[in-house]
Amino acid sequence: MWVRSPNSEHQLFKPITEALATRGCRSFSLQLKTDPESLAKLKKLIWKRDDHVMIHGLLGREFRRLKPIFQDRKNFSLFTIDWWNTPFWYTQNAEYVLYNLYGGIAARTVGARFANDWQPPLFSRPETRVPYELASVALRPAALLALPYLNWRDQRRRAADPVRPERLIYFPIPISEKNLPFQEEKPEYDFCNAGGSVGFWLMRDPYAPAKYNFVNLYSDRQRLFNLIAQFENRPYKIFDRRRHQGFVPWDTYCSSIRRSRFAISTGGLHQASVPKFLEYACFGTPMIGSQLPYEFPWLDQCLFPIDGMNLTAAELKEKLQEAFELQPKLRQNCLALRETLLRMYDPVRIFDLAQDQIDGKPIPPGYLRDQAFEQ
Repeated sequence: MWVRSPNSEHQLFKPITEALATRGCRSFSLQLKTDPESLAKLKKLIWKRDDHVMIHGLLGREFRRLKPIFQDRKNFSLFTIDWWNTPFWYTQNAEYVLYNLYGGIAARTVGARFANDWQPPLFSRPETRVPYELASVALRPAALLALPYLNWRDQRRRAADPVRPERLIYFPIPISEKNLPFQEEKPEYDFCNAGGSVGFWLMRDPYAPAKYNFVNLYSDRQRLFNLIAQFENRPYKIFDRRRHQGFVPWDTYCSSIRRSRFAISTGGLHQASVPKFLEYACFGTPMIGSQLPYEFPWLDQCLFPIDGMNLTAAELKEKLQEAFELQPKLRQNCLALRETLLRMYDPVRIFDLAQDQIDGKPIPPGYLRDQAFEQ
């Protein structure tokens, strides 16, 4: 039985939902805000049957409300989106933990440093007046005061954690051809920024240092976006999603990518393998941004690497000229990889990939870089 938060009912996870339906998996949407009886309904359902429960995409308050149920029942696994934001009790007590991002596995098995041990600033500024951003900025002083205790607590948790790699399952977010509208459009923009540039989180996992509580882990994206924006109309044309207030429709999002010569993309300072890398490549739009240390080895064929944190505007201008010389070849590489990527990250294939790992089989070539396996 698949228990989902409204947080996981985004367009991003539509291929997973469709794959679950084809497999006949029972699904339950936990609607704590809109349906006061949602929690009682779920409890009744899962205690009536012995189904193994998969928990997907819950927010902090939803995790807290569910914990009394699973403390006694157990018999669940966990599907993490942002693994560093997941309460440690769940990762400790789940039968299996499925990671969208291999960094959560690497932190436990090869000692990978979250965010490459970046030294964050004391404070980060909000980019919008979204309540969550404002609250994160307001809570940063309290997080700094609590830092010595949190470091001590996390060190003890890591020391007492019996890491069992066979429980840790890599489950990259799949893509589906029918959800990606492929069509030819004339280039209108030189650069497309189709993502956000602010990401504040609470580090609930002890493998993600508490020093990152409520700081912007997308600082590299933000700086790269802002540097490129300096060259708007001098001579470059830019689509910047940040200028569009509120929700951007899926068709608008896809069209902006198709009409761009380059898409600006990084996984953030935490080096997340965001699905945008896959979407951009499948649309035939090469990328500018940072490489990933563990995942997507194919990305090297589609990306012009730029370090958004350590580059001046003058250096960037030279890099952009170099990128444009390579753009036709990078685009050709993207289009040549489309069928391979659609096959590799097909939702049914990704479920099979997870089951193979549970059965003790290795992750096949193409998904991870060699250093992901280096002990």
